[in-house]
Amino acid sequence: MPELLAPAGSAEGVAAAVQSGADAVYMSFDTLAARQAWELTEDEFGRAVQFAHVRGVKVYAVLDSSVTDETLPLILENARRASRMGADALIADDPGLIWCLRRILPSMPLHAGDRLCVHSLDGVRVCAAMGISRVCLSRELSRDQLAAICEKSPIQLEIPVHGPLCPAFAGSCLLPGLNGPVGGPCPGLCREGFSCDIRGRHPLAMKDLCLLDDLDFLSTLPIAALRIEGRERRPEYVAAVTGVYSRAVGTGRRPSEEDRELIQNAFPAAGFTAGYLRGSDMTTMLGLSERESRQDSPFYAAIRKNYLNREYQRVDVTFEAQLDLEGPLKLTARDDRGNEAYAEGGRSELAFHTEMTHTLLQTELFKTGGTPFKCAGVSSRIQKGIWLDPAQIAPVRDSVLEQLMEKRYTAQTRSESPLPELPHIPGRTDPPVLTVSVQKCSQLSARLLSLSPPVVYLPLEEAVSGDKRLEPFLADPNISVCAVLPPVIYDSELGRVTELMMKARQLGITEAAVGNLGHVIFAKRLGFEVRGDLGLRVRNSTSLAVLLNLRLRSAALTPELSAAKVRSIEKYMDTEILVYGRMPLMVTAGCLIRAQTGVCSCDSFNGFPDASGFLNPVTRGFGCRNTLWSAQKLHLVSRSREYLTSGLWGVRLNFTTENAQECVRIAERYLELGSYEPSSTTQGNY
Repeated sequence: MPELLAPAGSAEGVAAAVQSGADAVYMSFDTLAARQAWELTEDEFGRAVQFAHVRGVKVYAVLDSSVTDETLPLILENARRASRMGADALIADDPGLIWCLRRILPSMPLHAGDRLCVHSLDGVRVCAAMGISRVCLSRELSRDQLAAICEKSPIQLEIPVHGPLCPAFAGSCLLPGLNGPVGGPCPGLCREGFSCDIRGRHPLAMKDLCLLDDLDFLSTLPIAALRIEGRERRPEYVAAVTGVYSRAVGTGRRPSEEDRELIQNAFPAAGFTAGYLRGSDMTTMLGLSERESRQDSPFYAAIRKNYLNREYQRVDVTFEAQLDLEGPLKLTARDDRGNEAYAEGGRSELAFHTEMTHTLLQTELFKTGGTPFKCAGVSSRIQKGIWLDPAQIAPVRDSVLEQLMEKRYTAQTRSESPLPELPHIPGRTDPPVLTVSVQKCSQLSARLLSLSPPVVYLPLEEAVSGDKRLEPFLADPNISVCAVLPPVIYDSELGRVTELMMKARQLGITEAAVGNLGHVIFAKRLGFEVRGDLGLRVRNSTSLAVLLNLRLRSAALTPELSAAKVRSIEKYMDTEILVYGRMPLMVTAGCLIRAQTGVCSCDSFNGFPDASGFLNPVTRGFGCRNTLWSAQKLHLVSRSREYLTSGLWGVRLNFTTENAQECVRIAERYLELGSYEPSSTTQGNY
């Protein structure tokens, strides 16, 4: 039976999850005073681990996903403290952080979070090679895709079954990072930050995922855990949803109408959806949650009373008792983990009216109310003709139960090792080269060719489209045309992408840019040199070291970084940053335009206005998946002195909606051959 994994965004949330039937809870803590709302204090985390472990529930510590060189030491120290306090596993989704954790806590199980965007068997295999023992698969997988991965996975798999649904693939959304560093649950900036003339407001808001009706199918797969999401939501929500799923998973029966109504009331939503599991598209998933407050409602009050005042997650204990004349009661207790406790107390005497029997003793030992234990059986050896006052039994019983509690929450001692020091690598002293990324061959021109950019990035489908404007770039020995792989490639799509890659090889293209770790293996298997694209979201030096070990030729840093952080990163390999162009805010799992209008018109759709009225363009990608771009274009030409001396190999111009003439004028501006200034620009976080 798969483990039921529930969220906990507060100390009360831990009790809500545990007392409602969770097998494990995931939560985070921070040693800083300025912690986020969903983070526990260190003291709260320690007490939560004890509370959960006594009741047989595991605790997984979620580590910050916004890992920079500056925050890495603190995150690693938090990981060490979580280990010492008894965390059963750590959840991380930054390659550099995972590399560090595997070395400082070699015996600690590591789980990959959903922001690694693992959606293929190759992605699972990369995680296994990194030392990860469990990976959370993308919620965008269909039944067939999920079953195929489960059949061949070398490590444990975790599946999201309930909670907020996002239009973007997890890990592909830059909205939080461009609006301040966020390492916890998604703040949902897309839900209310965009509008359009088709559906009115909130075109990116989605219903909640609910797979209650698909548990029968999931039970046939070798899945290690079913994950409920919503760390940012109220404890009452966690209690209601966890209780319903616990009953459904534990009994194997379909949820009752009462359970369905309970989930609906737990969080007002615009309906629920099975997501992509049944092969549906985004059209059926759109909807905005009401998010009304129920803080004082009788519904929440009743749920809260249950998990705060009662013990539902109780552990079986067996007692073994011995009682002899004028001797103490000798009591031994054993729990389900093999822990044993022993205590003596009281003093027996000759019986004058009623003698002590096994039944009377058992009655007293069954009185474990108010504790996380329940009596599962009693064996006894009682001398005939003696009596023991029942009032003398309770202290002995309570003593052995207290000993068991202490043994159950005693943290397991795990080995720790110092973090290996990575060498200091002096950055390049020569000026970075100017690379160019285009979305269409129509943006290429003879004038751009004359500027001789050393690398031209082009989407794979466009690279093999047969457009004549690409031929001079392919023929120029000083220019490398790099085919950009789709950010998402399902295993069922590998055949089609392989055909495109082979066509690219025939054209003379030997380099591929990947935005997902799982695609590195695929591209190398086909004989391509690999470059790391923006989708890898490289934020720290250690991640660059990991990519170097994977033999990538270069890597792009995420545009979420400031100038100081770009400068401080050790350039273990050729590194580039985006200096001009729209930033990719998210990659969607389906066609946004079809979801809005019922007709796919990606190439003619202008985009979505944001809350400030600026238009965010939408472009079509492989599989009719979309990229939502920032309304304003990053433009750092005025900061050239900073990035020219940051040890970078390259700086990239990212052309999306520009025409061929604009592309040339902007490239000339960065080569100091012109004075063109584009409109509607920003310096982002730089």
